[in-house]
This record gives sequence, structure tokens and C-alpha cells, in this order.
Amino acid sequence: MNNLNETASKIVETAMRLGASEVTAWASQGTWTDVKQRDGRIEKWQDSQSCSASAAFFVNDRYSVHSTNDLRSDALEQFIGRAIEATRHLEPDSDRRLADPDVMGTHQDSSLDQVDNSPPEIDHRTWVDAVQTATSAAIPKNLRSVEGFVWSGSSEQVMVTSNGFSGGTATTEFGHGADISMEDSDGRLPEAADWAVSRHHSDLLNVERISQRAANRAKRRLGSGPVSSRRGAMLVENRVASRILGTLVSPMHGGSIYEQRSCLSDKLGKQIASSAFSLIDDPHIPRGLGSRPHDGDGRPTSKRDLVTDGVLQTWLLNVYYARRLELEPTTSSTSNLLVPASQHSPMELIADLPWAIQVDGFLGGNSNPATGKYSFGIRGTLYEKGEAVAPISEMNITGSIFDLLAGYIGAANDPWNSGSCRSPSLLFDDVQFSGQ
Repeated sequence: MNNLNETASKIVETAMRLGASEVTAWASQGTWTDVKQRDGRIEKWQDSQSCSASAAFFVNDRYSVHSTNDLRSDALEQFIGRAIEATRHLEPDSDRRLADPDVMGTHQDSSLDQVDNSPPEIDHRTWVDAVQTATSAAIPKNLRSVEGFVWSGSSEQVMVTSNGFSGGTATTEFGHGADISMEDSDGRLPEAADWAVSRHHSDLLNVERISQRAANRAKRRLGSGPVSSRRGAMLVENRVASRILGTLVSPMHGGSIYEQRSCLSDKLGKQIASSAFSLIDDPHIPRGLGSRPHDGDGRPTSKRDLVTDGVLQTWLLNVYYARRLELEPTTSSTSNLLVPASQHSPMELIADLPWAIQVDGFLGGNSNPATGKYSFGIRGTLYEKGEAVAPISEMNITGSIFDLLAGYIGAANDPWNSGSCRSPSLLFDDVQFSGQ
């Protein structure tokens, strides 16, 4: 970390000497091992180490960002000189300035517990063997192939600005999973996957559990197909709820608001969802995959209510777009997204419904942040009175994010912890399904 801080500080010092008005510099380094094995044979083994730097240069109200992997002193000097000269040719924008230094400072992330300082000795070959063997054993028939994958790594980054900010972050990451291909009776080859990831190795879901989850998911793919088009209840599995929540969060960003290409540009303080729906951004969850002590502007992070009881509470405004909109900045992006969980399991949520489609995967599709309209391909399972009756594929859901959230009923008790979207399974009503 000390070496990174020296590199970032040198970039700032050199850029100011060469004519920059303000500078933000980042320096980072990391190590990574990624192994994939299919049917007993290694398909990929990648060990990598990286070291890089980037900087945002502010020159006479002009702004640009440049990156390099060559951190030698003479190379950095030339890199910075060329970057500053290129910046001089851009159009001026007086709102491109650093944040006010009195809201910045020095922020470290030790309290977030993002680094596993005592992981076990890791043999990636033995690890990936265990994942593939356990997954294969969980599927006695219809199995075409199994790919096991494991990874581990660490990274450090330092951010230094010309107005006095200096902050560092460090993380470790461990993960494993399986990708399964099955043979269906009609000749189709349905696929399924599952995985787990954590900052600390001790928090990682064990191999047997993740393999069983992947196998169960694959078995549910067999014999799948569309059912008749209908409108009704949809239970979105925790693992894929980020697709729905991302459709809501995307138009919250300051760029979309300022450019009037957001369906939320006139919704601040207004009801946009069922009163049962709330969405929180919490950057301070210990060991959270999205946790961070400061945002991209160097401002300290804080827990924020994005939506409370269905009412939009805030937009995601970095310093630049806050100035353009003449508003106070909030944060440049989300960290850990949370939907409050309940005491009910996913199956308890739908036990008394005449029917519901549980969605455990999205296939393609798109959403429009300017209108809130979406169309997604789905796969999952049709339930009737809490009993699984048919696997689902080759169907779509379409509509508006506002109509979808208006039909929000509630959340389950199973928050997903292998990602920065830590949502439980979510139940919606009055969803349009298109099938046969």
C-alpha cells in the first residue's frame, strides 16, 4: 500500500508541476488465480498479477481520464505530459472540479473487514476437482458435462487528490461454482450454474452445498417449456433479483437525470412502488462485496434509503452532476443494495396462491431507463398452490418498472450474500407473462 501511495502521490505532484489545475490519481495492484475444469480436464488456469495507474486531469476547466500500466518514473512523466497536453484540446466545462476538501479527508477501510489475513493453504487443482466430483455425483443421469470453476485473489487501490485526500482500500476474494449441461429427452441441452463468493474463505459456502444447489437447478431445467400466456404472481429468486433492482437503480444516476433520459427525473419524493417496497444502499456491511469507505469522488460513504415505503428518497448524484443540477451530491454509485427481508421462506410466500411462476434465471432482454419499460426472457418453475407442476422456459415478462413495483407484495427470508445486491427472493403480482 505504501508503494501505491507513493506512485499516486508522484502522479499528482508531476501533473501539478506540468500544468494541471487539479488531479485525482489512482494506483492499484492485484493477484488472481482462476481455474476451470471440465470432465476431469483443466480447460483454463490463469495466474495473473497486475499493477496499473490512472488519473483524472483538470486543466483550465477541461477534464480527461487516462490510464497506464508502465509505472517507471520516466514513462510516467511522459504519460502525464501527453495526457495534460491532450486535455488542453477539449471543450471547457467549469463544473469539472474536485469535491470541496472539507468534505474529504483520509479514509481507510479496516473496519469493513475486507481482507482475509489468514486464509488456508489453497490447492486450486484439488479444490476444482472437489467441485466437479461433488456436482457430478449429485446428478446420476441425463448429465452431459460438468464444469467446475474456482478462483481466489487480492487487490489494493490507493486514491490521492491534489486537494489533500488520500484513501486506500484492500480486498480479498474467494469463489467456486459449477456449470452443468444436461441431455433432455427431446434432444435439447439445458444448462444451469450456481456459485458462491466471499471476502473471507471461512464464509464461503462449502463445496457439497454449492454442488447440490447447482445439481438441483440443472434437474429443474429438464422438460422445460412455455406455458400459456397469463398475468399473475412472480417470485424472483434472490440470486437473480439484481436484474429487477438494476432496472430501477439505472435511471437513478445523475447522468440520466441531468440529460433527461430517466423515468425518475420527476419522481423524487413521489410514490413509485407499493408501500411494501423499500430499497437501501449500505456501504458499511463488514465483509460485504460492495462495501467501501469512500466513493469515486473521495467523499465518505454513508447508508442511504433509496426508496422508503414506495417513495423515491434520492438520486445517485456524484459531485459533477450535483453541480450541474444545482443540488447536493449524494453518492456516485451504489454499494450493497438491500431489500428488507421477512420471516417467511420463498415457498411460504406462494403457498396459498392459486399459481405463481418462480423465476430463477433471465435470458436476454432489455430495459429502457428513459421510459421504465422492460422485456426479459425468463426460466423457472410454475407452482400451483405451493406445489411445483412444470419447469418453465421460452417465456418473457414485459411491462413497466412502475407497474411491476406497484404489484410488489413482499420479500422472503433468504438474502443473497454472494454479490453486492443482497436481496432476498421478491414476490410481485399482476406480472404479464408471454408464452404459448
